Amino acid sequence: MIRRATEEDLVAVLGLLESVSLPSEGVAENIRDFVVAEESGELQGCAGLERHGRLGLLRSVAVRRKAQGRQLGSALVERVLRECTETGVGEVVLLTTTAQRFFGEKHGFAVRAREEYDAVFASSMEWRLPRCSPAVVMGRRVG
Repeated sequence: MIRRATEEDLVAVLGLLESVSLPSEGVAENIRDFVVAEESGELQGCAGLERHGRLGLLRSVAVRRKAQGRQLGSALVERVLRECTETGVGEVVLLTTTAQRFFGEKHGFAVRAREEYDAVFASSMEWRLPRCSPAVVMGRRVG
């Protein structure tokens, strides 16, 4: 079951992100714009969005290792993208060091120049992290 995250999910989301070595900075501030996948009462995956006007930063797409291979990551991304369309976000951008092919081939994201978005995402904790500075920037229009 995929559903909107609540503040009660924060600890489990942070634990999942740590287990897959994704940053946790800014998650608490944006937890209400996350979706989670649950099975038998256990968090299996998550995906989040940071809203910056009509731009959204897709972040924290993670699936518990034992739940991988079941298209759960794709379902989480599609849910976030659908919600973006419904709430007026016109473009979604992401940072990745390992999943360029996944986001490009499965979800239609294309590589973009980081400089195009630096000003818009200047307030994003994730965007400013030194460990995220070498990441590939990808974007996609939605809606």
